[in-house]
This record gives sequence, C-alpha cells and structure tokens, in this order.
Amino acid sequence: MHKDFSIEEYKQTFLTENRLEELYEEKLFKLFVPKIYGGLEMSLSEGSKRLTEIATVQGGMGWSLNLGAGANWFSGFFSDKAAQEIFSPKKAVIAGSGFASGSFERDGEQFIINGTWSRCTGAHHATFFSLNATNENGETKTFVIPRSQVKLADEKWQIIGLRNSSSYAIDIHNEKIPAHYEFKINKIVNPHAYGVHAIPFESFARVCMSASFIGIVKCLVNKCRAYPVNDAALKLIDEKLQPQIIKAEIACTDWANEIENCVQSNQMTTEITQQLKSALGANNLGLFDSVQQVFLAGGLPFVEEDKLIHWAYRDVLTAVQHFMVK
Repeated sequence: MHKDFSIEEYKQTFLTENRLEELYEEKLFKLFVPKIYGGLEMSLSEGSKRLTEIATVQGGMGWSLNLGAGANWFSGFFSDKAAQEIFSPKKAVIAGSGFASGSFERDGEQFIINGTWSRCTGAHHATFFSLNATNENGETKTFVIPRSQVKLADEKWQIIGLRNSSSYAIDIHNEKIPAHYEFKINKIVNPHAYGVHAIPFESFARVCMSASFIGIVKCLVNKCRAYPVNDAALKLIDEKLQPQIIKAEIACTDWANEIENCVQSNQMTTEITQQLKSALGANNLGLFDSVQQVFLAGGLPFVEEDKLIHWAYRDVLTAVQHFMVK
C-alpha cells in the first residue's frame, strides 16, 4: 500500500488514478465527515495522525489529502439534504479558494455565480469547488458548486514543489446553483455534525497544516536515509532533526486533544488560539531550520533533479510558505 513515488510522479500536475483510488478506498478524504455520509467521523487528533502518515509517503499526496479532507470538514455546515448530495459519493472531494474574487446574485431559490478563482488545490480530482463571492452590495457569501459547472484553467499554478497537488485556477460563467449550496464556516446546521465541527476553523486548519508539514519533513528524512546522504547530514538528522520531529508530532496531537476538550467544555478562548498558533508555528519553523542545516551538509543530492531527495526537499520548501504552517 502506498508504494514509493517516482520522480515522474513528483513532476506530474496531478495524482494518478491508482494513488487516488488508494485514498478513496481508505476513505481518507472523509476523515472528518459523519459516518452517515460514508465518512470516518474521526476526532482531530486521530485525523491529524493520518494526515502525517500520508504526507510521509509523499508531500503532494499528503497536501492534497490535507486540503481535501479539510474542505470536506465543511460537511457539518450544510443541511442534511445538501450534505447527502455533496459528501455521500465515494469519491467526494471539495477543492477551493479562499479568495473572494467572484460575484453572486440571488435568483429566487438559486444563486448565479461568476468569476475566476486561483490556487484551488485538488482541482483535478475535485467533485465540488468551494468559493467566496460578493454581490453588488458588497456582501460576501461562501458556496460550493459542482465540478460539471466549473472550467479549469489551462495552466497549473507554477510552484517549485507539491506539484502533483493539482492547484489550478477555475472559471465560472453565469452558473446557477441551488440556495442550499450556500454555507457559513463554523455555523453548524447539519443534524449529524459531531465534535470536530465545533472547533474554530483557524485552529482546526493549523493543526491539519502542521500535521501535513511534519509528514513532508519525514518524507525527506526517509529519502535521505534511503539514498543515503553523507555522514554529516545523517548525523544532523539523527541528533537534531529526528528528535524535533518526534517533539512536533507529540505537540500536534496534544494540541488537537486540547482544543477538542476546550470546545467540548466551552472553554475555547482567544488566548488558547494564540498559544496553539505560536507553539505549532515555532515547531514547524524549527523543523525547517534543521532541514536547511541538513541541506547544507548533504551536498549535491539536494540540488540534482534526478534524485528523489531533491524533489522531497522541494515539497518542504513549498509547504513551509503557507501562512498557517509558519
């Protein structure tokens, strides 16, 4: 299961059907979807561990899962009718953009959507897209729209790593969607929602991002051990980076449990949110600093495009740029 990726797979702008099928079979895009819709209904701590595991296999697959499972978490914010339509299919995955770069207008029990949205990770395999749009009065709403009503841009987002996470721009022109495809993040309306849906979006996303980033670093470490790199780099990995990885994994799980407990007991505060942000961000940047030391010690395999180490390193460089990782 989850065989090593080839360099060709790292270079692709999408995940192969075989790779996706593995994720579908394990229901991994539905980590945080209620069981009634075919989901795993996992806690944040359980789900974050799975995110780390898959990112350890390969960064782009891990990032695709992170963004797809994170968007499918929206299942708690739709009516049962809408959730059945959107999340029940085996291959249900939402891709989306956080930019409010389009427009909407109300038309009876429908909305008409227009616009272009960039950097929609997972666009190649998405069944729905989430987006923000603004009407003529300056009001912004959030929607999902079926893949069949969306046009993918010709060119993928040109980034140095995580290439096979299929981050495309999308175009929508005068498409009508039913009113029940509108939703509000953190407004629970689904009768089958469970504890994870009550976690504030930013805290939920930061845990998931950190879990994936840790896995991406672990993937690079595995490539360094398999190649292997020189003794100086391996010494840095064994004595510095590996202990940091262990610490970061424990902290990620502990914080997931902490905020779940705080939400359950109605004790989630701004102070806790800030502590989580600072702690996870510091761990992630500490990992990155040590990766850079390994890079300097490791020599040419990190910069030669015919080495898997090089491509795994690119994924680290790309993932660390996400503001919720930093």
